[in-house]
Order: sequence, then C-alpha cells, then structure tokens
Amino acid sequence: MKAIVSAFYKEVAPIIKHYKLKKINAPFEIFKNDEIIVIISGIGKLNSAIASTYLLSKYNIKFIINFGIVGSSKFKVGEIFLINKINKNLYPDILYSHPFKETYITSMDEVVTDGKFNLVDMESEGFFKASTKFLDLDKIFIIKIVSDNLVCFRPDSDFMDNLINPHLENITNFIDNLNYESPKLYDENYLNELVNKYQLSFSQKEILKNKLIYANLNNKTINIDFAPTNKKRNWQKILESFK
Repeated sequence: MKAIVSAFYKEVAPIIKHYKLKKINAPFEIFKNDEIIVIISGIGKLNSAIASTYLLSKYNIKFIINFGIVGSSKFKVGEIFLINKINKNLYPDILYSHPFKETYITSMDEVVTDGKFNLVDMESEGFFKASTKFLDLDKIFIIKIVSDNLVCFRPDSDFMDNLINPHLENITNFIDNLNYESPKLYDENYLNELVNKYQLSFSQKEILKNKLIYANLNNKTINIDFAPTNKKRNWQKILESFK
C-alpha cells in the first residue's frame, strides 16, 4: 500500500477525488482504497510524526509521501518540488525517476512570514524522522507546491484546486509508477570506495550518492579517479567531476 500524509484536507482533496478514496472510521481523518491511503495529520511536526507513525504501524505501507503546500521567498506560487534535503542533515534517497524539480526545505516549529527561505513548512521534519523508523530512505518522499511567498492566509478550496490540478497528472503518475522493487541507480561498492579513498563525511556521501543517481538517470558517465590530497580539495574535485 502507498500512503500520503497531508496537514489538512484541502491540500489533498484532488488526489482523494482522483483515486475515489472512501473515508473510513479511524482516530484520524483517513481515506483509502485497496492501494492508496491518505491521512490528514493536522499542522506541525508532531502531528505529522504521529499520523505517519499511526499509518506505518497499522498498515502494510511500502511507500509514504508527505504532500502539501509551502511558503517560499525564492520560488513562484504554483511551482512544485520533490525534496532532496530537510533542514541541515536529513536526506531522502531519491532513486526513482520523476518529473519534478528538486530542492531543499526548512521545516520550522511555527508559521514564518518573513526571512529568506528556499521552501519552508511545518511538517517535513516530523514526517521524515518518523517514517525512517519504519521504511528505507528510498521509500519516503516529500512533494511540495509553493502556495505563497511567506504570506499567512487560509487558502480556500478553489485556490487549492487551481494550485494542485495543473500538477495532478504528474503527481498521480509518480505515485502509480512507484513499484516494490527499488531501482539500482548507483553502484554502492563504487560509492563506498570513493568515501573511503577521499575520506568523505556522511553528508558528503549522501550528496555524492544523489549526484551519481542524477548522472545515471541522465545517462551521464562519471569517472572519479585522482590522487587524494586533503579533504577539502578532494571534495572540490569530486564536485567538479559532475559539472
């Protein structure tokens, strides 16, 4: 089964309608069929973590997606993203091809109405940390649509439908194409050899893995082979290999 966690109903109403999901009697607001289940978590990291834990504990979930809206001081309203980093040190494994742009998100404890933020929300961190207790990193996804440029407002149903429907086909195709065999889009032995040879940190390893995956998805051949010098220079040369 594939699960979707959203903070409030309006965010995910077009997806519920697309899959013809039926509401069930549960401690949370939940909609499901035999393949897809959607839970409405409420706003905030804790609520998202609790709702995710409930689904992952009760149902045989193979993939889980946090879907919803975000604020941004950088991107335009209506842009959609697959998240490749949460805060400073949380990295999903993106091993599946997808039609979305990728970027990072800052997950906060309260509503943000000023400052410089790539993307900002209140659920991603709680959702991700809870989900990693049950699933491998490549089975956890965060998809976000920019709804505002750090303006506090209550979106109505028409606004949400107009925001989400242009992306609905891509979103549902992505969900439908998730299969239960993880594609192997990088050579794990090669990655570990590079980590050991060039003394990479954990965060550098995750960045390098994502770059290798991206290269493979775009049919790019990458060969990193140079004599190690110092850690900083090694990392710079590795990054230059992908330019």
